[in-house]
Formats: sequence, C-alpha cells, structure tokens
Amino acid sequence: MVNTDYEHEKNWWNAKAVKEEIDMGDEQINRALRWREINKNLTSDITSVLEVGAATGAFSVPLAKRGYQVVHFDISDEMISIAKEKADKLKLDNISFQQGNSIDLSMYGDNSFDMVINMDGAVSFCGVDAEKAIKETIRVAGKKVIMTVSNRGNMLISLVKAVSWLKTDKFLPAAYSMLNDGLWHTYQFSENAKLVKGCTNDYLGPIKAFTLNELRSIFEVEGMRIDRLTSIGSLSNHCGKEFVDWIIKDTKLFDEFVEICDRYDKEICSDSIGSAQRAGIIIVASKPDKT
Repeated sequence: MVNTDYEHEKNWWNAKAVKEEIDMGDEQINRALRWREINKNLTSDITSVLEVGAATGAFSVPLAKRGYQVVHFDISDEMISIAKEKADKLKLDNISFQQGNSIDLSMYGDNSFDMVINMDGAVSFCGVDAEKAIKETIRVAGKKVIMTVSNRGNMLISLVKAVSWLKTDKFLPAAYSMLNDGLWHTYQFSENAKLVKGCTNDYLGPIKAFTLNELRSIFEVEGMRIDRLTSIGSLSNHCGKEFVDWIIKDTKLFDEFVEICDRYDKEICSDSIGSAQRAGIIIVASKPDKT
C-alpha cells in the first residue's frame, strides 16, 4: 500500500479550503446529524473541546461562540486561516488554533480535553496511518470522543460501479483493496487516477474506510466504553440525490427528515452504507473514570 505523504496532503487540503463548506449531495444532512450527536453529548461536565481536523471551523467556531474552551487543530494552514477569520469577526478569545498532523498530538498530554471531536478527514485521509490517528484522539480525551470515519460499504459501491464507468472487462484491483482492507490511494493502481479526474488537483486519497466491527475493536482495545456506533446518514443515501436535492429546500421537512434519518441509523439499520457524501460511520465513546 502507498504510504501517506503528509506534505502532499497538506497542500491538497489547502487547495480545498475555499470550498470546504459548500455542501454537495447529502452533506448538509450529514452535518446536521453530526450536530445532533454533538449537542446530545455536551453535558454539564464538558468545558474543554479539541477538534482534530477542524477545517474551516464549521463546528469549532460555533462551539467557542457557545462558551466552550476550544482548540482548533488542522493540517491545513489555509483552512485555519479561514476559521481564524470567523473567530476574529465574532471577537472570540476562547478558541486557539494549532497546525499539525492528527497522527501526532504529542503537544497535548493524556486526558487533556473533556471532549475530542474528530470528523472523518483527520482519520480516514491518513490512509495506512488511520489507526494511529484514532489512538491519539483517544489518548488526549479525558471524557468523551465523537468521531466519524469513512464507511467501507459506501466506498465499495463506488469502486464496484467503476467497472461500468471505465468500461473495463473486469472489476478493478481498487475494489478488491477496499473490500479486503478498506484502503485506497490515487497512486495505488494505474486505473485509480482515471476515477478522480475532476477532483481537487485530480487527486483523492489516501483513504482508510472502516467497518463497524473494525472500529469497535480499536476503541475497545484502547479501553473505551462505546456509547454509540452506527452508520450515519444511510437513509439519505438510499433515498437518492433527486429526493435529497428536493428535501433540503424545505426547512420544515428538512428538519423532520434529519430526525427520521437519525432514528433510522439508530433503530432500523445501524450497520448500513452511510451518507453518499462525507463520513458514513459515527462512534461516540467514553473514557472510564479510573479514580
């Protein structure tokens, strides 16, 4: 498997910064579902929050506005610059910014933050190093971790369908890599580059996509108690783009649909394909009190 070149990744995320919060497909639904889970877990004992992979501040800045002590951590200088501008406009003095790599949070001690949020990119786009990023997130969390990661089921669908897009006479090696290990890289196989034409810098990856059982195992080995582990946004994916494009235009129906999506993930089909866009698995876990 191709190793992760983090300088390359930093430059790629810098190039994506200006479009980071332009929602495509069901991304708006995915974001609303993540907010529901964050709000549910902001209990009275949570005062400090680290967001790893905080990008342009879609979560970190509103949390600071609500009074939490927030550290905004990201690999991209351009993303941080946009988030800083938001915070400055709001005159927030309870948010700080740190550029760095999610696989190395050594500047923070164990249990440094009440809650650590890590939403997809800072785990999944570490590729073969994704488990390191997960363990670092867990290490610095004192009470709670909320994390989303790429869903192997959803990623596999795209790579299986690529046989028809490229009009090949066999399924791509990348589909089998995703099926077997959950791994993708643009430079992994010769056909991969054709699949990401039109993406930022004609590039996508590295990616590590997970199954629920794989993620559960990592958290349990690290001693975490799992409070929620499900797909997220599967119903919006099943309903299709035409329906999603229609539902997001109606505020009342949108809010109601988000609630139905949340219940679908928790009560009906917890291990499914997740959202079409953004992360498709969510885990909420607590660190047992050792005192």
